Amino acid sequence: MITTVQQKTEEDFELLPDPERIVNGLRDTGYNFNTAVADIVDNSIAANATKINIEVNMDPNMQVKVYFADNGCGMDLDGLKNAMKYGSKERIEKNSLGKFGLGLKTASTAFCKQFSLISRNSPDSELRKVQWDLDYIANNGSWLLQFPVIDSDEEDMLNMVAEGSSGTLLVWEKIDRLMKNYKNFKNAQNGLNKILEELRFHLSMVFQRYLDKNDSRAQNVEITVNTQSVSPWDPFCTKEKNTELLQEEDVPVDMPDGTQLKFHIAAYIIPKKGEYSSIEAEKSARGSNDFQGIYVYRENRLIHSGDWFSLLKKEPHYSLLRVDFSFDYTLDELLSIDIKKSRILLIGELASFIMKFLGAPRREAEKRYRDTENKNVHNTGRGAHISSNQNIDSKAPELEGSTITPIDDESAEIVNSNGKFTKAISILHNVNPQENRVIPVKTIEGNALWEPALADGKHAVNINESHPSFSSSSISSECSPSNHC
Repeated sequence: MITTVQQKTEEDFELLPDPERIVNGLRDTGYNFNTAVADIVDNSIAANATKINIEVNMDPNMQVKVYFADNGCGMDLDGLKNAMKYGSKERIEKNSLGKFGLGLKTASTAFCKQFSLISRNSPDSELRKVQWDLDYIANNGSWLLQFPVIDSDEEDMLNMVAEGSSGTLLVWEKIDRLMKNYKNFKNAQNGLNKILEELRFHLSMVFQRYLDKNDSRAQNVEITVNTQSVSPWDPFCTKEKNTELLQEEDVPVDMPDGTQLKFHIAAYIIPKKGEYSSIEAEKSARGSNDFQGIYVYRENRLIHSGDWFSLLKKEPHYSLLRVDFSFDYTLDELLSIDIKKSRILLIGELASFIMKFLGAPRREAEKRYRDTENKNVHNTGRGAHISSNQNIDSKAPELEGSTITPIDDESAEIVNSNGKFTKAISILHNVNPQENRVIPVKTIEGNALWEPALADGKHAVNINESHPSFSSSSISSECSPSNHC
């Protein structure tokens, strides 16, 4: 028998990675602008900020800078150095929205090649600034953290939020991955406005429980993007009276070490089209197929939205079904949370449980969808046109091309592109607000399908219930109030 003894041929050697290759490699961790900004907001919330101000500015040369200011606990110089370290020290609070100590760096460099932190941890402490510049690192071949002078704009930006107390400002410069190469400033500004609109909605969805002052599950925070406040977006439409909570459960999870953890799951059916409290509420609900599915919350922060995780396919039958899946940091390892906190894995026993849980809600969602289809085909009674009324009412200001002034109860003066003239028209008063554009009537002279009307001053049409073609599906653009004059 031959026995071998493992021996060293050389002393241990510290083999350091190439700084340039590392920082550039970590630029491609899969962030988009929305998820990167949300990761920065996580840090502000973890610092107990109550106000977060995001400013995205573009100069005449179409160069963009992004500022993130908060009134959190702030940092001294040692804290700033730690925050800028790739793989910073683990936070004491296990339930912090920050997780791996990488988010600030990877989220920032996903879009810029230079970023700075300016902070103070008390009203009396000195403002300090530290900076990573990827070009400077590459040119020197070393992890050289810089300490530039704080300019007056940066100090003003921080004080607008921190008001002379503790707080932190993050500045992105040398931004090379956000905007397309636009040929002129106007197109670039339009592109930036679209980016900011999408960002506001993303933040309203991700931090809904933090933004909602009436939600006690998370600390309250105010977020503004270019001075515009971000309002909470509730995917489950819980403030709508026609939303139904079908099923909810706190589910115990037995861990390998013998401990028992839990997660919360709840299934909601949101209102059908035409059943919302207002047109604005219906628009806000975003009732398309894209928004059905499971919404996953870690520590009350949305990390994944509107997805069935391959358990189901998105189809119209499930368009009203939305599921809340909420858990805390103790389940991070079980659910395989990634660096961006934007992905979890629903596999094995957990996937089987969720499929079983979804059984009854799925059947109810399908039933509601089919009931709606049948109602659209067969319902010819009053109230069948509420949805049409709401749609027309929302678009009428853009489409109406005439002014109608009543003369008496049977005629009106009409002014449009053809001139001014008097026309016989049905003048209606005290009409149901939900039926003030498309109004079913028992009969119309000559058995016409429709006739123009003016309902409480609004352009409208009367629809003949006695006409052979009358049904809730017979309303088309040819008899739209915007076209009848």
